[in-house]
Amino acid sequence: MPAGRTRLRRLLEQMRADPDTVEGVTAAARARSVLVGALPQQDVQRHIAALMAAVSAAYIDGVELSDNIHVADRLAEDRALQGIPLGALLEGFQAGRQYVMHQIFERTTRTGIEPDELFAGLMELDALANALQNRLVYVYRETELSLTRTTHAVRLQALRRLLHKGPAGTAAAVGLDPHRRYHCVIADVSAPREARQFEAALTTADGLCGMVDGYLCAVSGRLPEKDFDILLVAAPAVPASQLAGAYRLCQTALASARRRQLRGLQHLTSLALPLSVDTHPALGRMLAAEHLACLDRDDEFHRLLAKTALTYLEHGGRTDLVAGALHVHPNTVKHRLRRMAELTSFDPTPNGNGSLAHALRWWWALQSWLAPVADKLKLDGEAESLEHGG
Repeated sequence: MPAGRTRLRRLLEQMRADPDTVEGVTAAARARSVLVGALPQQDVQRHIAALMAAVSAAYIDGVELSDNIHVADRLAEDRALQGIPLGALLEGFQAGRQYVMHQIFERTTRTGIEPDELFAGLMELDALANALQNRLVYVYRETELSLTRTTHAVRLQALRRLLHKGPAGTAAAVGLDPHRRYHCVIADVSAPREARQFEAALTTADGLCGMVDGYLCAVSGRLPEKDFDILLVAAPAVPASQLAGAYRLCQTALASARRRQLRGLQHLTSLALPLSVDTHPALGRMLAAEHLACLDRDDEFHRLLAKTALTYLEHGGRTDLVAGALHVHPNTVKHRLRRMAELTSFDPTPNGNGSLAHALRWWWALQSWLAPVADKLKLDGEAESLEHGG
């Protein structure tokens, strides 16, 4: 075996064992394609890890690519069932491919591989990637073709056109009454096999249900009555002609609700404030810089003060409710609010006509300031030990 190929194999073995490589490819794919980027990171990463394992097994271990070609089949089938266009799938695939090639170029500058040997190795890898891409296209089109042969597929295509603001006659063509109002519901379910168990619960006689842009969606004259252990976002009932706009809002709100680890049926209108915060991050950063410049994100006690102030605003200024939410004594809440007022201009009890606007500005500033570290906060009894250190 040529020395250059041996070195390249060792390099690829190192990349295969490095979790940052899979994460980097995943980030590149999600950044290139908007629809792929909207899917849960773990879903995209799972498929990418399988594809990379198939290529590395073929190049490093000498396993026939055909032995692992099922990983491409699974990806193509999933994206076709999810309603992700083939173009979006290929955009993500190409972005990941380019990321890997760029990483190989960067790392081979320190290995001493001769240019012709490096070129030969890259051509072999490129051929494997081409084989996977061709398989993706073939299986995607076969899956798409098989779907068009069923009545369900016809209604599913109509649902996708309706939510993408298709032809004006789409609603009536699939049995929706243009004069009635319908809810749009999006479930935080992207795996087609998992979606099947929820599809029946969301399907109604007067509506439509299926995978749209990677997620299970439903249009129905009534909201689901069943309690779900997954996240769903539902828009208020709107005329059929306005469902496309409601769908776009639900898409954005789903991401906001997921960031806050919400579950069950969430009404779109109840997510209005989180949605505003998430869709205007620059304004949130400005508010945080203006109101919280004296706080240090790396100081755990400062984060605790900010979280207490945020909880205070969200509980209507009731220290007893805040204490219950944070599992601390009411006096502890009062102490934290006093320290917050000393470090910033936070006023727990503003008076005058501007008190509502004051509370909203502070709420937005605190949400934005805490966002990068919200999942790391520890607001239990252990945090009490920090009270005398701030």
